[in-house]
Amino acid sequence: MYRWDGGFIMVHPDQFEDAIQWYQDVLGWECVDQITSWVGRKGFMKLPRAGMITIKSFEGDHDHLQSQETEGNVRLGFATYHLEQTLSYLEDRKIEASAIKQLPSGQRYCDIVAFDNTRLTLVEENKGEDEREYPPSGVLGFGTVNVIIHVKDPKFSASWYTEHLGFVIEEIDEGRGFAHLKTEDAYDRNVLNECFWDHIWLLKSQDTVTKPNDNRARTYYDIRPEFVFDEYHRLIKNGLEPSDMAGDPINGWGGFHFYDPDNNRINVWSYK
Repeated sequence: MYRWDGGFIMVHPDQFEDAIQWYQDVLGWECVDQITSWVGRKGFMKLPRAGMITIKSFEGDHDHLQSQETEGNVRLGFATYHLEQTLSYLEDRKIEASAIKQLPSGQRYCDIVAFDNTRLTLVEENKGEDEREYPPSGVLGFGTVNVIIHVKDPKFSASWYTEHLGFVIEEIDEGRGFAHLKTEDAYDRNVLNECFWDHIWLLKSQDTVTKPNDNRARTYYDIRPEFVFDEYHRLIKNGLEPSDMAGDPINGWGGFHFYDPDNNRINVWSYK
């Protein structure tokens, strides 16, 4: 099973420090550490509610770490309790947002244009009994909608993701044009040895993208180092075309990507 594991927000090397400052100043995220490795610079951003996301520079010789001109149709979700309040805060700071849409679950979502035209997807969710105080942006971190992927045929794509990534089908509704999938959370499985489900929505769309493409806010799935090369070769055996492996997953970090039948980019990493 490919387990959901958060992601990278990719930035150009000369904008790395500015990006970290922007996410701290505007969204209220906290940079807790920075490192430089042969695959480039990383800034680890603590999210207000829970979890971490990494600001990663486009550096290195491998295709996986390069910037692409074409934007993909994969959206990494960030939670907010009050969508209008968050959008009002962002509008005061000249940050643009798309029209609000609704998922089949009833949850509302939209995209915002963050630092250097990076598209982030905000998804509203129920506050419940959470009475903690958060930064005024209201962009809390990861939530109950982890990934949104636009596909031509949700039923076909659900079967494809089940076969190749081991996702579990929660619901398919061809009439309403969606499939709801789930996969285990990598942190809960790898660190806590527990099962916690993360959620992927396949939404019917006629919009198509060409290869290669990328999203600055990249979703990543985790494969453990002891399995990653076997899995890499299994993809090839099954007719897929994964990129070259960037990095060293056995002794540090390694990543690669491949595409689904709708040319949606799937990013995979593996690390000790």
